[in-house]
Amino acid sequence: MERTAPKTIGLERVLAGRLLQVGALAALLSASANALVLAGASSLFGPVVIPPDEAVTIGQVMGASTAGAVGAAVVFAAIGRFTRRTIFVFWGIAAVGLLLSFIPIALAGATGSSAGTLALMHVVAAVTDVGLLTKLGRKG
Repeated sequence: MERTAPKTIGLERVLAGRLLQVGALAALLSASANALVLAGASSLFGPVVIPPDEAVTIGQVMGASTAGAVGAAVVFAAIGRFTRRTIFVFWGIAAVGLLLSFIPIALAGATGSSAGTLALMHVVAAVTDVGLLTKLGRKG
């Protein structure tokens, strides 16, 4: 009878040097994509407004998207340093983070198309950042 080795989960390595480049790319792409979402929503529905009647600007969107991408890269690097299943753990944390990011939209009192646009921008940033980091920021 032949013995076979048990199936094991491979170690998922994060390339720290590559994360800087991928994080910068994620920041650029998520900021650009969210700027397009804001422009499109503003042209279709009017300005995206956060009460009390403060219109969201493209600078705010690009700054927040960039900060989110940098934060995602830092979290991804930390997870890669301390866990064996980096991608799996990062997807879980990112999903919880995305769900929690909807709370400030509701707490700010945004409604209608403004709330929908803000939520869509959070999803666009999350998909862009998580997708790029997990595909391009790891070894193998």
